[in-house]
Parts: sequence; C-alpha cells; structure tokens
Amino acid sequence: MKEIDITRPYLESLATDELVRMADLLGFDIPPGLDRIFIIEELLESTSEEFMEDDEEENPLKAEFIDTGFFEAVALPRQYNITFLEIIIRDPLWAFVFWELKGSDKNIFEKAADFNGYYLKVSPQNGDKEGVFIVPVGIDDTAWYLGFPAGDSPEGEARSYIVELCADRGGEVSLASSPAFALPGLPGRLCAGGDALRRLSGAEDFRILRSGDRLSRVKKPKASSAG
Repeated sequence: MKEIDITRPYLESLATDELVRMADLLGFDIPPGLDRIFIIEELLESTSEEFMEDDEEENPLKAEFIDTGFFEAVALPRQYNITFLEIIIRDPLWAFVFWELKGSDKNIFEKAADFNGYYLKVSPQNGDKEGVFIVPVGIDDTAWYLGFPAGDSPEGEARSYIVELCADRGGEVSLASSPAFALPGLPGRLCAGGDALRRLSGAEDFRILRSGDRLSRVKKPKASSAG
C-alpha cells in the first residue's frame, strides 16, 4: 500500500462521502449528517494524537495502512475552489467561521508587493463602530472560532453581526462576507457579569485587534503638497 500524508489540503480535496469512509476505516465515530468541516477537524485531531505518540519526529503524519487506491479517482466537489465564507453559530458567545479563497485570486493577492496578510472583520449591525474588531488569520487558515462580547445588548435581545474575510493591501480589501446573523440573547444575570463570563469562556485567549489598534498597521497615502 502507498504511504499518504494526512494533511488538511489532502482531506479538503476529498468528497464528503470519502471523508466519512476514511473515518470509518480509521475507527472514528462520525455522527450522521455532520458537516465536512467538522469531519476534517476530527480526522486531523485524532490522527495527530495517535501518530504523534508513535513518531513525534515525523511530520506530516503518515498513515501507511490506508489503501490510497480507494481515493485516487475521487471527484472534487462541484463547489471546490471558489471564494466563500460561512458561519455556524455555536452558542450566544461563540461562532465557527470557515472560508475558502479561489486559488488564482489567492495567488494574486499573496504575490502582490503591498500584501500584508488576511484578517476577519467582525461588525455589529447596531451601528456601533467601536464594537468592530478584527482577528488576523494565517494565509493557510480556513477556519476560526470567534468569541463575542456578552454584554453589548439589553437582556434577552439578540445581537446581529456580519463577518468579512479581508486582505490588507495598504488598505482594506473585502474578499468574502457572511450574511447578517443573530446570536441568541443572554439572560440578564449573565449580561451583568459579562466581563467575568467572557474570561471564563476563553475569549480572552483570542488574539484580537480592535479597530482602533489596526489603524497603525494600514499604510496611509501621502498627503499631496499644495501646488
């Protein structure tokens, strides 16, 4: 049998039914109807834990017992290699964001002399510009958990946001955007303890740049001299 690398790009190239078949071959319990993003994360996490114990020095991980002939003729999903961004709401404080950039566009952006990276821009839909924040992401990242503030709305009122994937090219270039989505409202007793709840939720572990902090990273055009 051939040796293959269990890597994110390889798994993302497989159709969903092939991912489920691989999970079955590896003995993982995948619930019916689970989104392919979560299947990929489960495969990466489970194989990482198992194979790192066997050979901590080998990277990427090798799975010699999988017959790759089964996967050689896999057709790519019809929506493969397009630009999109999707949101899955986990609870009132967390949402899972996943995205993809069309390969040709990605190459153009990253080869540009003024390219300074990608980031997720989170904008509340209540007109509060101070509530906008950004999260830098790597060029190979395709998913991220976002933590949201607990006490920004009255008791029980849903909070509405939009998330955009942007490129920094001396200014903001929006590449993909989610539709507006609402996070469930929190009971008043939780909103009142928003800061403590945020710390307990782990949101403080995220590397978040507020909109005011980002200004220093954006190249400003030189002011033209008066003629």
